[in-house]
Amino acid sequence: MTAATPTLIQRWEAVMAANYRTPPIALVRGQGAQVWDEAGRSYVDLIGGIATNVLGHAHPAVVEAVNRQVSTLGHTSNLVVNEPGIRLAERLLDLVGRPGRVFFCNSGAEANEAAFKVSRLTGRTGVVAALGSFHGRTMGSLALTGQPEKAAPFAPLPGGVTHVPYGDTAALEAAVDEDTAMVMLEPMLGEGGVVPAPPGY
Repeated sequence: MTAATPTLIQRWEAVMAANYRTPPIALVRGQGAQVWDEAGRSYVDLIGGIATNVLGHAHPAVVEAVNRQVSTLGHTSNLVVNEPGIRLAERLLDLVGRPGRVFFCNSGAEANEAAFKVSRLTGRTGVVAALGSFHGRTMGSLALTGQPEKAAPFAPLPGGVTHVPYGDTAALEAAVDEDTAMVMLEPMLGEGGVVPAPPGY
Protein backbone atom coordinates (compact mmCIF):
# COMPACT_ATOMS: atom_id res chain seq x y z
CA MET A 1 0.00 0.00 0.00
CA THR A 2 1.57 3.31 -1.03
CA ALA A 3 0.62 6.75 0.25
CA ALA A 4 -1.16 7.36 -3.08
CA THR A 5 -3.20 4.16 -2.82
CA PRO A 6 -6.20 4.49 -0.49
CA THR A 7 -6.78 1.67 1.94
CA LEU A 8 -10.02 -0.29 1.90
CA ILE A 9 -11.12 1.58 5.03
CA GLN A 10 -10.48 4.93 3.33
CA ARG A 11 -12.44 3.78 0.28
CA TRP A 12 -15.23 2.56 2.60
CA GLU A 13 -15.39 5.96 4.34
CA ALA A 14 -15.80 7.68 0.97
CA VAL A 15 -18.83 5.68 -0.18
CA MET A 16 -20.50 3.81 2.70
CA ALA A 17 -23.00 5.06 5.27
CA ALA A 18 -21.50 4.71 8.75
CA ASN A 19 -24.58 3.23 10.40
CA TYR A 20 -22.45 2.11 13.35
CA ARG A 21 -19.04 3.71 12.89
CA THR A 22 -16.08 3.24 10.58
CA PRO A 23 -15.05 -0.40 10.95
CA PRO A 24 -11.54 -0.81 12.37
CA ILE A 25 -10.63 -3.80 10.19
CA ALA A 26 -10.85 -4.45 6.43
CA LEU A 27 -10.98 -8.19 5.81
CA VAL A 28 -9.90 -9.63 2.48
CA ARG A 29 -10.13 -13.40 2.94
CA GLY A 30 -10.95 -16.18 5.34
CA GLN A 31 -10.41 -19.89 5.87
CA GLY A 32 -12.33 -21.71 8.56
CA ALA A 33 -12.43 -19.52 11.65
CA GLN A 34 -9.39 -17.51 10.57
CA VAL A 35 -9.62 -14.22 8.61
CA TRP A 36 -6.98 -11.86 7.24
CA ASP A 37 -6.98 -8.10 6.79
CA GLU A 38 -5.48 -6.15 3.90
CA ALA A 39 -2.15 -5.85 5.75
CA GLY A 40 -1.93 -9.64 6.10
CA ARG A 41 -2.69 -9.76 9.84
CA SER A 42 -4.75 -12.76 10.91
CA TYR A 43 -7.64 -12.89 13.37
CA VAL A 44 -9.97 -15.53 14.74
CA ASP A 45 -13.52 -14.77 13.60
CA LEU A 46 -15.64 -15.20 16.71
CA ILE A 47 -18.65 -13.53 15.09
CA GLY A 48 -19.05 -15.93 12.16
CA GLY A 49 -20.50 -13.27 9.86
CA ILE A 50 -23.20 -12.60 12.48
CA ALA A 51 -23.95 -16.34 12.38
CA THR A 52 -24.04 -16.69 8.59
CA ASN A 53 -20.65 -18.43 8.48
CA VAL A 54 -21.06 -20.95 11.26
CA LEU A 55 -19.24 -23.56 9.17
CA GLY A 56 -16.33 -21.18 8.72
CA HIS A 57 -15.08 -19.19 5.76
CA ALA A 58 -14.51 -20.94 2.43
CA HIS A 59 -15.73 -24.30 3.76
CA PRO A 60 -15.14 -26.70 0.85
CA ALA A 61 -18.61 -28.28 1.05
CA VAL A 62 -20.29 -24.85 1.05
CA VAL A 63 -18.11 -23.59 -1.83
CA GLU A 64 -18.93 -26.72 -3.84
CA ALA A 65 -22.67 -26.49 -3.15
CA VAL A 66 -22.82 -22.78 -4.05
CA ASN A 67 -20.81 -23.32 -7.24
CA ARG A 68 -23.00 -26.27 -8.23
CA GLN A 69 -26.23 -24.35 -7.67
CA VAL A 70 -25.10 -21.09 -9.30
CA SER A 71 -23.88 -23.01 -12.35
CA THR A 72 -27.40 -24.48 -12.65
CA LEU A 73 -29.76 -21.71 -11.50
CA GLY A 74 -29.06 -18.55 -9.53
CA HIS A 75 -31.39 -16.72 -7.19
CA THR A 76 -35.00 -16.52 -8.35
CA SER A 77 -37.94 -14.49 -7.15
CA ASN A 78 -40.56 -16.08 -4.92
CA LEU A 79 -42.96 -15.47 -7.80
CA VAL A 80 -41.69 -18.70 -9.34
CA VAL A 81 -41.11 -22.22 -8.01
CA ASN A 82 -37.63 -23.69 -7.68
CA GLU A 83 -36.74 -27.17 -6.47
CA PRO A 84 -33.99 -26.24 -3.97
CA GLY A 85 -36.44 -23.96 -2.14
CA ILE A 86 -39.00 -26.74 -1.92
CA ARG A 87 -36.34 -29.17 -0.72
CA LEU A 88 -35.23 -26.77 2.02
CA ALA A 89 -38.81 -26.12 3.15
CA GLU A 90 -39.48 -29.86 3.29
CA ARG A 91 -36.32 -30.39 5.35
CA LEU A 92 -37.21 -27.59 7.79
CA LEU A 93 -40.70 -28.99 8.34
CA ASP A 94 -39.20 -32.46 8.81
CA LEU A 95 -36.92 -31.06 11.53
CA VAL A 96 -39.87 -29.32 13.21
CA GLY A 97 -41.73 -32.63 13.15
CA ARG A 98 -45.13 -31.41 11.99
CA PRO A 99 -46.79 -30.13 8.83
CA GLY A 100 -46.90 -26.43 8.13
CA ARG A 101 -45.90 -23.73 5.68
CA VAL A 102 -42.56 -21.99 5.25
CA PHE A 103 -41.97 -18.33 4.41
CA PHE A 104 -38.37 -17.54 3.48
CA CYS A 105 -36.94 -14.12 4.30
CA ASN A 106 -33.67 -12.39 3.50
CA SER A 107 -32.84 -11.56 7.10
CA GLY A 108 -33.79 -12.09 10.70
CA ALA A 109 -35.31 -8.60 10.78
CA GLU A 110 -37.64 -9.51 7.92
CA ALA A 111 -38.57 -12.81 9.56
CA ASN A 112 -39.38 -11.01 12.82
CA GLU A 113 -41.35 -8.35 10.93
CA ALA A 114 -43.36 -11.11 9.22
CA ALA A 115 -44.02 -12.81 12.58
CA PHE A 116 -45.21 -9.47 13.97
CA LYS A 117 -47.63 -9.07 11.05
CA VAL A 118 -48.89 -12.65 11.28
CA SER A 119 -49.50 -12.21 15.02
CA ARG A 120 -51.89 -9.34 14.24
CA LEU A 121 -54.01 -11.71 12.13
CA THR A 122 -55.20 -13.26 15.41
CA GLY A 123 -57.18 -10.09 16.11
CA ARG A 124 -55.06 -9.49 19.19
CA THR A 125 -52.50 -6.68 19.25
CA GLY A 126 -50.31 -7.26 22.31
CA VAL A 127 -46.72 -8.38 21.99
CA VAL A 128 -44.26 -9.15 24.77
CA ALA A 129 -40.51 -8.95 24.23
CA ALA A 130 -37.46 -8.59 26.46
CA LEU A 131 -35.46 -5.58 27.54
CA GLY A 132 -31.99 -5.68 26.00
CA SER A 133 -33.20 -7.79 23.08
CA PHE A 134 -32.42 -7.13 19.43
CA HIS A 135 -34.85 -8.16 16.70
CA GLY A 136 -33.84 -5.99 13.75
CA ARG A 137 -34.04 -2.52 12.26
CA THR A 138 -37.27 -2.56 10.27
CA MET A 139 -40.05 -0.52 11.89
CA GLY A 140 -41.84 -3.53 13.37
CA SER A 141 -38.73 -5.40 14.47
CA LEU A 142 -37.34 -2.19 15.95
CA ALA A 143 -40.52 -1.89 18.04
CA LEU A 144 -39.80 -5.42 19.30
CA THR A 145 -36.18 -4.55 20.11
CA GLY A 146 -35.81 -3.83 23.82
CA GLN A 147 -33.22 -1.08 23.46
CA PRO A 148 -34.97 2.31 23.70
CA GLU A 149 -31.91 4.20 22.45
CA LYS A 150 -32.15 2.36 19.12
CA ALA A 151 -35.89 2.95 18.75
CA ALA A 152 -36.12 6.60 19.85
CA PRO A 153 -34.86 8.24 16.63
CA PHE A 154 -37.55 6.45 14.61
CA ALA A 155 -40.62 7.02 16.80
CA PRO A 156 -43.48 6.55 16.55
CA LEU A 157 -43.13 2.81 16.05
CA PRO A 158 -45.93 0.22 15.91
CA GLY A 159 -47.51 0.00 19.35
CA GLY A 160 -48.73 -2.73 21.62
CA VAL A 161 -45.26 -3.99 22.59
CA THR A 162 -44.45 -4.55 26.28
CA HIS A 163 -40.82 -5.13 27.27
CA VAL A 164 -39.98 -7.13 30.37
CA PRO A 165 -36.62 -7.93 32.01
CA TYR A 166 -34.92 -10.83 30.23
CA GLY A 167 -34.96 -14.01 32.28
CA ASP A 168 -37.66 -12.78 34.69
CA THR A 169 -40.29 -15.49 34.39
CA ALA A 170 -42.71 -13.79 36.79
CA ALA A 171 -42.57 -10.52 34.81
CA LEU A 172 -43.07 -12.42 31.56
CA GLU A 173 -46.08 -14.32 32.91
CA ALA A 174 -47.58 -11.09 34.30
CA ALA A 175 -47.23 -9.32 30.94
CA VAL A 176 -49.05 -12.02 28.95
CA ASP A 177 -52.81 -11.55 28.90
CA GLU A 178 -55.84 -12.25 26.70
CA ASP A 179 -54.74 -9.55 24.21
CA THR A 180 -51.25 -11.04 23.74
CA ALA A 181 -50.77 -12.20 20.16
CA MET A 182 -47.08 -13.04 20.37
CA VAL A 183 -44.15 -13.43 22.73
CA MET A 184 -40.82 -12.73 21.00
CA LEU A 185 -37.77 -13.93 22.94
CA GLU A 186 -34.18 -14.76 22.09
CA PRO A 187 -32.93 -18.06 23.54
CA MET A 188 -29.87 -16.03 24.54
CA LEU A 189 -29.59 -12.25 24.47
CA GLY A 190 -27.05 -11.58 21.76
CA GLU A 191 -26.55 -7.86 21.29
CA GLY A 192 -27.85 -7.34 24.83
CA GLY A 193 -24.65 -8.83 26.26
CA VAL A 194 -24.61 -12.56 25.35
CA VAL A 195 -26.79 -13.39 28.34
CA PRO A 196 -28.05 -16.99 28.51
CA ALA A 197 -31.57 -17.62 29.71
CA PRO A 198 -31.73 -18.90 33.28
CA PRO A 199 -32.81 -22.52 33.77
CA GLY A 200 -36.55 -22.94 33.41
CA TYR A 201 -37.09 -19.68 31.53
